[in-house]
Amino acid sequence: MAISSGTISTAAGPLDVPGLVAKLMAAEKVALDPLARQARSYNSLVSAYGSLKSIVSTYQAELNRLAPASFSALKAAVANRGTGTTLTTEPFTADVNSDESTKVLAQKIQSVGFPKSQIFNAGDSLAIKVGSNPPVFITLKADATLAGVRDAINAGKTGVTASIASDGTGDHLVLESNTAGTANTIRIQANNTLSGLNYDPSRSIPSTMSQIQAPRDATVAAAGSYTIAVSQLAQAQKITSAGFPANAAFDGGILAIKTGNGSTAIIKPVTNTLAGVRDAINSSNAGVSASIVNDGTSSHLVMTAKESGKTNSIRVTGTGSYASLSFDPSGKYTSAGVPPGQTFDAGTGALTLKVGGTTTSIPLNGAGRTLQHVRDAINTANAGVMASIANDGAADHLVLTPSGGSATSPVALMGTGDFSSLGGSMMGQLAAAQDARLSIDGVAVDSASNKVANAIAGVTLNLSKVTTASDNFALTVSHDTSAITTSATTFVSAYNALVKAVKGLTLQTPSRTPGQAGTSSPLAADSSTRNLITQLRSILLGKVDGGNGINSLSDVGISFQKDGTLALDSAKLNAAVKNNLAGVENLFASAATVTAGIAGNTKTAASGAGGILVKLQKLLNGALGDGGVIDVRTKGMQASLKINTDRQTIVQNRLNSLEDQYTKRFNHLNRTLSSMTATQNYLTQQLSRLSRASN
Repeated sequence: MAISSGTISTAAGPLDVPGLVAKLMAAEKVALDPLARQARSYNSLVSAYGSLKSIVSTYQAELNRLAPASFSALKAAVANRGTGTTLTTEPFTADVNSDESTKVLAQKIQSVGFPKSQIFNAGDSLAIKVGSNPPVFITLKADATLAGVRDAINAGKTGVTASIASDGTGDHLVLESNTAGTANTIRIQANNTLSGLNYDPSRSIPSTMSQIQAPRDATVAAAGSYTIAVSQLAQAQKITSAGFPANAAFDGGILAIKTGNGSTAIIKPVTNTLAGVRDAINSSNAGVSASIVNDGTSSHLVMTAKESGKTNSIRVTGTGSYASLSFDPSGKYTSAGVPPGQTFDAGTGALTLKVGGTTTSIPLNGAGRTLQHVRDAINTANAGVMASIANDGAADHLVLTPSGGSATSPVALMGTGDFSSLGGSMMGQLAAAQDARLSIDGVAVDSASNKVANAIAGVTLNLSKVTTASDNFALTVSHDTSAITTSATTFVSAYNALVKAVKGLTLQTPSRTPGQAGTSSPLAADSSTRNLITQLRSILLGKVDGGNGINSLSDVGISFQKDGTLALDSAKLNAAVKNNLAGVENLFASAATVTAGIAGNTKTAASGAGGILVKLQKLLNGALGDGGVIDVRTKGMQASLKINTDRQTIVQNRLNSLEDQYTKRFNHLNRTLSSMTATQNYLTQQLSRLSRASN
């Protein structure tokens, strides 16, 4: 039994039921053709809008590369005007109006670490004030963890964005102002269990909050000449342990590492080898990187601060078997306290000092030895340290200061008997934490980094060498007309590429054959695409106030051609740059409201009507964003396509039902004809028999 294209089996008989049904259904299925053509059209439009979005996004990306400073371009030149045969070469380079030196920054503050179990009580509240805005009050509706406090702040539209950063000391609440600049600092008043989040530097309010990023206003470099001398480069502190044998094991205790003003990271290595200690440090947020150096006989743990500068010194406190990895930022070893006047009996113990790989026995004889005797004996031994005594008001401490300047060896003081309380050790220092030091036109400048930003407004100095007394380096900042020309060329080329690509989506080609229709690109009749190009042209043809004679693109040699593209007259642009650079900058990149953020939280850099670049970006942001013209048209086509698909499904279901009906009817007819044929054959057979019987 054959199967129809519907859902009903066909019956055997004289009729070709499948063939008859197929011919009838071919005629019926013509009803699907308009819907299929419509679906192809919708799919073509959805694809075309996707292409349009890609084209416009590419144009936007090209404009993003043209930072405001691109049209007030300055260049830096460094020259050594010193005399002599031993002059320094290239001790620094300079970047002018780079993001690092010009971008506006928002204030960011952070709390101390809270345990994950910390609960803040329902009903407790805080008031957050940003800049001159009125305070926003947040009250906890229920007991909350730190994550709950974060969520309440973010939901309250407080003008800050809250997040949580975790390290070895716990979870830290981090607040960043949504509005950048020095006028938009954060102040917080909180009560009860939230009181630790108070923050107002202008008032003496106890707080666990500290500033981790200072606010900064946007800056722009100015042309000028500066005399610069570099006396010291910034460097990160590097410390090293004493040598350990290959089988050294650390079986108990912890490491606490603090770098600069950062939080203390608690290190508990899973593996008790030196490599396990290294890996545990590197996987933590301790602010240092750890490595192992083998000197041929033993292995040394080396820690290097991730940030340079004297404020980023390393403090390591080790307990148990990790005590030998301790280090004080001062580079000094300080013993445990002993009561003033305490005496030691050399007959019951001894004192040994190890500095680097050299071990020295400290000569102490007899009973009644005081801490002063110990100090003098160590100094007499000339063992590589200077001993002194410090009193903290309650007890005396033996203090060992390694000799050798910034590079010192690990120190271990080992005591037995009466001297055991003085024992301890610390890591040595391979490089001290220090700031860069330089002078600019005679003004002393210190920097934690060799990348010195905004010591000269809008300029970043990249230090690499120290200068000498014979040097006389001059930094000259001047206008870079070639860079401005390059930016203008990019501006023109980007628009022309956009026009060419959009033309491919909107092209209408008439037929050269009489009676035949022409061909059209998918968006040839789309008004939204034409409107977008019209709006872009309107901005490019428009005027910008405040240019002192330069108010339009035609004033700087950029004009439209007959084919809708732009052309650049370089001579006219160069003349405009030479005679009115401020006007050129104002035309392209005068300040306007620039926002960025997540979920409605915005960061505002400046305000104003805006130059051509800013106006173009505003238009493109709207066109490409959710609810923009491309998004609306795409979703509209997708909705129409769904309706079309639903209609095709309805028609197809009707056709399937009709096919089943045809099949049933022809099956019935087939069975009837088959029955009639059988009856005919029977009667014929019977008549034949009667005829034979009568003969």
